[in-house]
Amino acid sequence: MKLLDILDKKLTEKLDATHHKADILEEGTAIYRHREWRGLKDTAYDFSQWARLWGILLKWAVPKAPQNVKAIWRYRWMFHYLTVPSFFDRLCSGMTGADLRAARNNLNYLASNVTGTFNTIFDADRNLHPGSAKAEELNKKIICVDELLPALIGKGFPNCKTILFQEYAMYLPSVIQQHSPVHYINQMEIHGLPADVCPLPSFEAGLAIENDFPLIGCCMLTSNMPCDGSIMTSMIQDRRIGLPTQPLNIPLRWKREEVQEYAVAEMKSAIEFIEKHTGETFDWDAFKKGCEIWNEQNKAKFEKWDMNRTSIPPHTGASAWLYRIFEHQAVCGEQEALDNDRKVNKILEEQVAKGICPKEIRHRAIIWNTPCNNYANFNNWLLECWGIDSVCEMIDLHGSELIDTSTHETMLYGLAKMYQTSTMRAHTKGGYEVMYDDLWRKYEEFHGDMIIMFDQISCKGVGAISGLFEEGARERGIKMCIVRQDLMDPTSISRKDMRGDVNVFMQNVMGEEPLDPTLVDFDDDLSW
Repeated sequence: MKLLDILDKKLTEKLDATHHKADILEEGTAIYRHREWRGLKDTAYDFSQWARLWGILLKWAVPKAPQNVKAIWRYRWMFHYLTVPSFFDRLCSGMTGADLRAARNNLNYLASNVTGTFNTIFDADRNLHPGSAKAEELNKKIICVDELLPALIGKGFPNCKTILFQEYAMYLPSVIQQHSPVHYINQMEIHGLPADVCPLPSFEAGLAIENDFPLIGCCMLTSNMPCDGSIMTSMIQDRRIGLPTQPLNIPLRWKREEVQEYAVAEMKSAIEFIEKHTGETFDWDAFKKGCEIWNEQNKAKFEKWDMNRTSIPPHTGASAWLYRIFEHQAVCGEQEALDNDRKVNKILEEQVAKGICPKEIRHRAIIWNTPCNNYANFNNWLLECWGIDSVCEMIDLHGSELIDTSTHETMLYGLAKMYQTSTMRAHTKGGYEVMYDDLWRKYEEFHGDMIIMFDQISCKGVGAISGLFEEGARERGIKMCIVRQDLMDPTSISRKDMRGDVNVFMQNVMGEEPLDPTLVDFDDDLSW
């Protein structure tokens, strides 16, 4: 062991002499020139998980190579998945110890699940297999749901596959490749639709206009997200996709008990709709099992929160919030996801028990509002450049109420509550008091000493109450850094612009110098 320690020290002196991250980044793209040195043990582990990722990708790509190549040529957004290894490297930037191990396990599970879903999508895709009887047979048992609706309702239909319709063509490409939304947003504007709406529904509308959604499924549950962009894209998608659809009219003010009876009625109506189009009967036993697994997934998340409340938060960064969104939306109630959670928690608990903190933390930040898709590794930059660790993120808090599985009615009540507190609903659409009051509670719970407030310039709802946050922080004496972003559109607010907002705040308000000066100003506009 002593010999390994000596070797580690010598290699670190040779390979990481300056400790300046920008020295290994390509000019203009910030893509790594070579793999990051993290010490002998962590570098070896990181490389092994990188190799494991390639194994997952090859296991998917090779057996159905003709179909996958056809999909890449048919869909513009599929090209962006070719950059996933580089994307995962960015999400693990600067990580060592339990942070690194948790991130790699989360991301590789995500890769395994997504590639498996690709097999289902492309096997059934009417664009790739026009007139195929086999594809049509598969589609009879595929339930499509809006990406903002968790797939848990599908656990009651164990003979069917529930797929988040926009997740794989829109959401994941937007975090993998920052420029992926631009073409589709431009197409949306060329067709005369308003340019001042959120890029998320704009991206969806552009995909529908370009006919770039895979044509799958026998029916679709849509969302009633109450914003102008969402209403616009729902109408366009409904016309272009041509599936029987039913909007799930979820109450917005989810704190009010009087709306829950209506919410449960909506769940029952959705179940009847799916039964009608799949020919299946809702299986309450299978649904109960899915709810119980989801409860355990949430309990695993509560354990991570408890660890992040300590002085050595082990589970932070982009991989944490991205995995939580995917788990909450796409793999809720999945045993494999729960197994991954338990494996990751064991890794994290061991580090906390030893009292080890392998990263330099100057500040414990609460990250509020929706994160920026086109800068998914922003959290990593905050920590590496300024020592700001994101111990709690708003996007990480949704859908965390446990479901009572004692009766059919209580399960439907829990399902309705989960949908009301899902992504881009729990806080941003739950009433200003939810988003406003919860911020100060989480600031205290996670022992924060500053707030990073995203100013998503195209979101009119949150923009309307931005002044309340500024007043609240001032009254409480809390340092709050406002970072402009446009969710999925890098042409209006770039990654460099976002970093600039933080740099100005840290230098002029906090009076601090960066941990790594080379990361203050660099160019990555051409990056994936």
